[in-house]
Amino acid sequence: MILCRTRIGLYAVSDTHGTFTWMDNGCLDKYIPEETAIIILGDSGFNFWLNKKDTRLKKEVSAKGFTFYCVRGNHEARPQDIDNMESMYDENVQGIIYLEKEFPLIRYFLDYGGYTINGYKCAVVGGAYSVDKYYRLARAGIINETDPRYYNPKISHWFYNEQLSAEEMYEAVEFLRNKHYDFIFTHTCPIDWEPTDLFLGAIDQSSVDKTMEIWFNKFKDSISFHVWCFGHFHADRLERPHVEQYFNNIEELQVIWDRWDKYDKTGKLD
Repeated sequence: MILCRTRIGLYAVSDTHGTFTWMDNGCLDKYIPEETAIIILGDSGFNFWLNKKDTRLKKEVSAKGFTFYCVRGNHEARPQDIDNMESMYDENVQGIIYLEKEFPLIRYFLDYGGYTINGYKCAVVGGAYSVDKYYRLARAGIINETDPRYYNPKISHWFYNEQLSAEEMYEAVEFLRNKHYDFIFTHTCPIDWEPTDLFLGAIDQSSVDKTMEIWFNKFKDSISFHVWCFGHFHADRLERPHVEQYFNNIEELQVIWDRWDKYDKTGKLD
């Protein structure tokens, strides 16, 4: 996740899955809510149940006064599929976002787009595949696509459009390629960077759809970047130079950028 001043500047977690008790453990004490925004790298949990549970969560989190910017993960609905969601230009990130008027502090990035955050050029790409897709469907008693409940996430808690479509992938590359970005924020990552040691042992990897990870491998070669940050695999660590995975860790954007700037200049990593 990323904490960002509404100049935007802090980096925080990913995969909160509706749990925000960490906000009360003192990690945010030095920040003024009205001046601080938090970037979540997917699976925030705000649009998962698609009922009053989501509404209660949004009210509880909004009451804390911080602004949230959410990259879309796999375990959540697309913002545009939520009733009363509107798109608007957000001066804080200098780009189009989605929000509900009832919850203006919770904002959602487009599934792919360019933004300027605290002066940093940023690219955002959301979406990923759920490795527990068939478990979720089976638990709901859904056997195959002919079942009318298959495309109903309120029943299955699986979202059929969790990954970008082939058309969206093409459009994302056309929009973002041949540019340099200070930060790239995604939920999953290129297949060459997958943290295979974090794979769930109970999952047969041959059944996992790697479409987005394979596509990301080509996508990363069409752009240049200073730091790529992703979530999805539930760990906090540096995957390789200029590539970081986030889960519970909280850092300011400036700190992240400076870490790799210093590394480039000195070869030393804090």
